[in-house]
Amino acid sequence: MKPSHKIPALVLFVATLLTPHVVLGAEASTTNANILVLLADDLGWGDVGYNGGVPETPHIDSLCRDGVRLSRFYAYPACSPSRAALLTGRFPQRYGISGPVRPRDEGLPMSETLLPAAFQNAGYQTSLIGKWHLGLAGDQAHPIRRGFDHFYGFLDASIDYYKHTTGRGQVDWQRDGKDVIESGYATDLLADEAVRQIRTSDSESPFCIVVSFSAPHSPFQAPANLVAKYRNNLSETEATYAAMVDSMDQGIGRILDAIDDQQLRDNTIVVFASDNGAARAGTNDPFRGQKRQVYEGGIHVPCVIRAPGLRAGTENEQLCAIHDLFPTLAAATGTTIPAAKPLDGFSLWSQLVSGKPSSRTIVLAENDHAIIRDDWKLIQFANGDTELYNLRVDPTEAQNLADAKPEVASRLLSQLTQYRVVVQTDGPAEDAIETLVAERNRSNPTSDDLQEGESLAAATLIGDARYGVLGDHRVEANGRGIRLLSSEDVDGNGKFAGVAYLQSNQVSPSQRWYRFYISGLAQDNFAVDQDDLYLKVEFLQKNGTNSLDSITERIYPQVMQEREDFFDHATNESLGHAMWRTYAMDFRTPFAKVDTLRLSVGFAQGKNQGGKSEFWINSMDIEPINVPANYQATKPAIHEFPQPDESKLIALGGRWYFHPHNGEQEAPQQFDHTNAEQLLYKTDRYHAPFAGNMSSWLRTGYLDFNGDEVTEDKHKPYAVVITFTDDHLVMRSRNLPNHPTATFPDRWRMLDGNPSYIQEQANTWHIPLNPKRDPDAIAMDAKNANQALPMGAIGVATNGVIFFNPFDHIFETDAVWRLDRCCGHPSPRQQYHYHKYPVCVKTPWSDEGQSHSSVIGFAFDGFPVYGPYESKGLLAKDATNNPLNDFNLHEDPDRGPHYHVTPGEYPHIIGGYWGQIDTNNRPGRR
Repeated sequence: MKPSHKIPALVLFVATLLTPHVVLGAEASTTNANILVLLADDLGWGDVGYNGGVPETPHIDSLCRDGVRLSRFYAYPACSPSRAALLTGRFPQRYGISGPVRPRDEGLPMSETLLPAAFQNAGYQTSLIGKWHLGLAGDQAHPIRRGFDHFYGFLDASIDYYKHTTGRGQVDWQRDGKDVIESGYATDLLADEAVRQIRTSDSESPFCIVVSFSAPHSPFQAPANLVAKYRNNLSETEATYAAMVDSMDQGIGRILDAIDDQQLRDNTIVVFASDNGAARAGTNDPFRGQKRQVYEGGIHVPCVIRAPGLRAGTENEQLCAIHDLFPTLAAATGTTIPAAKPLDGFSLWSQLVSGKPSSRTIVLAENDHAIIRDDWKLIQFANGDTELYNLRVDPTEAQNLADAKPEVASRLLSQLTQYRVVVQTDGPAEDAIETLVAERNRSNPTSDDLQEGESLAAATLIGDARYGVLGDHRVEANGRGIRLLSSEDVDGNGKFAGVAYLQSNQVSPSQRWYRFYISGLAQDNFAVDQDDLYLKVEFLQKNGTNSLDSITERIYPQVMQEREDFFDHATNESLGHAMWRTYAMDFRTPFAKVDTLRLSVGFAQGKNQGGKSEFWINSMDIEPINVPANYQATKPAIHEFPQPDESKLIALGGRWYFHPHNGEQEAPQQFDHTNAEQLLYKTDRYHAPFAGNMSSWLRTGYLDFNGDEVTEDKHKPYAVVITFTDDHLVMRSRNLPNHPTATFPDRWRMLDGNPSYIQEQANTWHIPLNPKRDPDAIAMDAKNANQALPMGAIGVATNGVIFFNPFDHIFETDAVWRLDRCCGHPSPRQQYHYHKYPVCVKTPWSDEGQSHSSVIGFAFDGFPVYGPYESKGLLAKDATNNPLNDFNLHEDPDRGPHYHVTPGEYPHIIGGYWGQIDTNNRPGRR
């Protein structure tokens, strides 16, 4: 069993966020039912009769009597995003639509597949009648090329209701791509076209018709008789607006009558909704705000669904949005939607059938963003300000609770930030991420499949802390995580202080000792007074509701010490001091009754030094540890584990042993991520150097082994596989880093010669079990002019990534100026490789300098490569009692001959092969 317990994103928290994909039973589906979507334009919540509106809407109201009224239905705050979301099921900012599409804009990209195309492929007759407003980019972008068999209406944002011209005076009225000149009021013509199509539809094929009215969008024009109907009690503009809504309702009545006349009511699903809230002429009462805003008035809109199988005359409080409509209709009709791209919409058909809403999170946006989680809603404005409302008790958004409920606001802001990241990269939708995390945790609570930083989206953030992309995504692929900001007053309290915490129930009365550790990176200008950067563990009981005690450990001194220890002019002058490191604290639970741990990383007394002044956290982990022999003295190394019974070990050759578990009698044929903890290496004690290092990810943008670009992150559990012969440890490696990497070339430093991607490899390396001294070995000179180290790989790290010598391209060019924060980069052949000590976030490189460093890899002569420390606080390069030679090698009774990495001096890995190079790997010096 693996000793480490990764905090599983947290299971309880994610469970509350989960919105399940609906799997329909046959009894819930109305297979091949007709579909009719009636979409109003700029119709406010208070503009319909059933919500107390002034316009008479008896036909829309009849849908309420015969169907289900969705009281928590949301759209985007503007026309184009809502229409795009309706037709794609996707958040429109994924593909560049954040507001109204202008004539010069690209509009809905051709790369987007419209969900009506799925119905078209399923044999439906598909039609769009009315407004398009998703681009004028030529014939290929026309609705009839995008999944609609027929189109009748206009392409631009609005038209004159009688002349059918745009604001530029151009006629914009067509049928199936050809301009037509017709007289009549636009709303009437659109309704008449829908009636015609219903009456003439092929009885052998179902229809899917979207009637996209222009009413009551401006210009405000309506038939005179209808305006007169409202003029006595309203102003001229208000009367005209009411008449426009009335006219649309009458058209809807004729369409519904046509369905009844064709005897199709029992086999037709009818949806009525608005694309956003009302503008200046309509009313969104009782809600605050209007169109183009993410207050309720701009996005909380009327919606009714009438369908076979739904209980007539009911109200459903299911939280849903316009991008859910087509996935829901697909589930209702048994239509398959190809999952070519991540959908943000979900089928909510089962919730409509059962009448029981489920927990849900949705995000709506234009310039500002709103995230709604059940009763809570957080708004993040474009300027960064936030507001928080409880919609259950305050639907009019009168009381901003952001200051009163900072934990709720922080949690929602973290989730919104995560969502904005995945939208930016067009990754899996928010609910899809939650589903994925929950499924992984259900199947394997200690799974390593979670990507770096993914679990931290569940953290609670207080003060000057944020969750999101770490660094500039154009330059570095550090993923997502928590940012502590020592120079930015996020909460506006005049202080620089912030904290992030997670809660874990991975604690039991029988296990009292634990290690809490994080992967962190302190940027150059991150600074605090009085060493006030800390790890903290709070001990709670009664399922986390009652605090008993806490313990805090300051880690800023370690940051400062590492900035001094690892400073080298060649690297730090260009890359800065920032390095990924592991920061840890060991602790004992003070009481057996502790059942929950609150794990925090935070800072106070930040010094506003500007520039790059953030502390990044990539992961937060907890693991049980043995009781230290003297826990008040020296702390054990970070990834220590219980020492085995030597009498039970099986020798594999050299210093390698197999640790049997569960009655095993012989060593396995191979070692991989499933048994890496059982492959032990003997020094002064036993270590498992490959544990946690044998799996990796094939990232989006990489190339796979065949040279094809990877479009979705793929887990590679068998990235490293090890077998043994009589003479060798044989390592087969995909050469995939298991830590954050930079994106090359680094455009800020104008690097040359590096590709912008890494390619999966198929490497096999033979490490001698009993390495031998080369009596003719020569050490490299300052610039390797003597080629004591040949160009190319000189060894391999325990995660399967290869080490290169210190130079790139030509002998005079030191590679440090090309490296990412983990001391690697891809070669011109797309091989990611290290040139110096890989200061990274994965074991065994979590070296806190508490003792002699662990093995980080092997040179091709078979001798091990250790990290930089000789003993507690002493770098090997500074050791005088047992100094390194010119090869960066020395020996001791426990380890025999071994190399140390030496930051700050040539060479950065080894100074030439001290032993005989194995010919299976590469030729010797020329």
